[in-house]
Amino acid sequence: MNIGLLITRFPPDQIGGAELQAKQLATALAQRGHNVTVFTRRYHGRPFMEQQDGYRICRHNELPLPGVRMAWDIVPTLTDFARHSPRLHVLLCYQTLSSGLIGAAAQAVLGIPAIVSIRGSQEYHLDCSLAHRLLTPPIYRRVRRIIVQSSRIGSDLNEQLRLNGQTALSKQIAQKIVVIPNGIDLTPGPPSNGTKIVYVGRLIREKGVADLLQALKCLPTAETLIVGDGPDRQRLESLAAGLPVTFIGQVRPSQVADYLQQARLLVLPSHLGDGLPNVILEAMACGVPAVATHIAGIPDLVHHGKTGFLFTPGDVAQMAGFMRRLLTDDSQWRCMAQRSRELVSEYSWDLITPRIEQLLRQVSKERQ
Repeated sequence: MNIGLLITRFPPDQIGGAELQAKQLATALAQRGHNVTVFTRRYHGRPFMEQQDGYRICRHNELPLPGVRMAWDIVPTLTDFARHSPRLHVLLCYQTLSSGLIGAAAQAVLGIPAIVSIRGSQEYHLDCSLAHRLLTPPIYRRVRRIIVQSSRIGSDLNEQLRLNGQTALSKQIAQKIVVIPNGIDLTPGPPSNGTKIVYVGRLIREKGVADLLQALKCLPTAETLIVGDGPDRQRLESLAAGLPVTFIGQVRPSQVADYLQQARLLVLPSHLGDGLPNVILEAMACGVPAVATHIAGIPDLVHHGKTGFLFTPGDVAQMAGFMRRLLTDDSQWRCMAQRSRELVSEYSWDLITPRIEQLLRQVSKERQ
């Protein structure tokens, strides 16, 4: 097949969950013999066209005006689609806005069937902004399929639509929703035998790192690594004063495993529905149990009391109690570590790629 992957930013310009999944999927599909092109914005003087790991990257210039950037993206991206040779059979669009909007336009104007992959709950919460309220319903109405990473996310999507007066749309898209989780490269490696608490992610308020630091006051000797960067870092460093907390900063994706090898447990205290976090998959592959909030697709990975513990967002005492148990109960920790390594095998790219490939093939045949 001739497959287009559409994403606003692409590694190394942005290294987040969606970006890493897009990069890994592009490589996996190319290895299976498909002609894959990633369409994205151009940053830092990178070439407009580039070959990488068996697939192509096609970039267009970003308009330096945030208010109209999304609308601007439509024209150059549709032009790239129209010029693409051979003709694209199907588009996989990461995130609803703006990639899903462009995909819906490409389907209407160029006849290229489009699929939207939802990466977080904020994408379908229509009260987030006027753009969400006006644009999200018609996008979901027009695209051929909607990928969610968990059945819980699919249910939440339908519920949010109903709560916002979109009952008819909720019923319409029920047949479009397909559950396909994130994939992970399960290159064999040694299990972690670390002793530290580790957080990996962006340093923004919605990620709940301030809650983690508050919980650590109940565990004043627990060494903790905060891996990642963001606009909230300075405030968080102030909150961590006097605690054995080290702020590592931004690291390359290939380095995350090095820090997980130092971990006794991973903590993900997010208040934000992040889909199915890659970092939990990576931690499980290292045999590191997780203490995480009970949101989005996290319960699919963190089975409470089996592969980790789940807590209510913002419940600092609950988080601290679960961290203490994993730090002090060796028997429970070993059981959870083993179960984590067993469960994560279900998310290998060797299993996930054929499922995405089958969906892309099915949708490509629905062009007419």
